[in-house]
Amino acid sequence: MALAIPLAQAADPGAFQGKVVAEWLDDAFVPGVRLLRDFGFRQADGKLWRVPPGQVLSGRGLPPLFRDLTELRDAGGQPYDGSFRRSALVYDSAVQSMTEPWQAAQRMFFEACLVEGVPAQEAKAMYALLAAQGSRWEVPGSRCYGSCHGLTQPLAWRPVVDETRVLELIRWVRAKDPTLEEIDVRSGRAVNATGPHIFPQPECSRVLGATATRGGCD
Repeated sequence: MALAIPLAQAADPGAFQGKVVAEWLDDAFVPGVRLLRDFGFRQADGKLWRVPPGQVLSGRGLPPLFRDLTELRDAGGQPYDGSFRRSALVYDSAVQSMTEPWQAAQRMFFEACLVEGVPAQEAKAMYALLAAQGSRWEVPGSRCYGSCHGLTQPLAWRPVVDETRVLELIRWVRAKDPTLEEIDVRSGRAVNATGPHIFPQPECSRVLGATATRGGCD
C-alpha cells in the first residue's frame, strides 16, 4: 500500500478544510460532539479525509493509553481537549467510518497533528501509541472481510499490548526521534496479540483489558 509522503519532505504540508462547528452532546460518561458543518483534512498527497455534517463523535477512536501518555493526561483526559483536537476529530471519524485502511488513517493523524502545530517528536509519540494500540479494521470489500468474515457486520478490534513495553516505546520515540517506518517495526514488540479473528463478531461493543472488539452497534 502506498503511503503518504512524510511531511518533512513534502512541498505541500496539507491543510484542514472547513471550520469545526459542533454541538456538545450531554453524557455523564462519554462526552460527544455532533459536527454541524462539513470539515476535513487534506493530506500532502492530496487525499481528503472528510468529516460529514451530522456525524457524532466521542473520541473512542483513541486507545486507552493515549489518554495516559499524552498531554490529555493533564487536560482531564477528554479526547478533544488537547492541542490536536481537529486531528482527533478527523481520525475519530475515520475510525468510525472504516472506509479507509487503518494504517492510512494513522499516517493521516500524524500529518494532521503536525499541521495543527504539535511538535514533531510528540506527534511521533502519538503515532507510536496508535501503531501499538490503535483501532484496526477490515475495509469492506477486502479479502478477509468478504471470504472469511462475511458482509453483515463491521470487523474492528484493538491489539492486546504489554503496557510496560508501550511505555518503553514512547520513551524511545521521545529520546531518539525515529522515522515512522522505524516506529512501525518497533511498536510490534509491544503487542502481545495483534487482534482476534472473530466468527462472528459480537452484537455490541466489548472491552477486555487493553483490547476491544466492536460489533455493529454504533
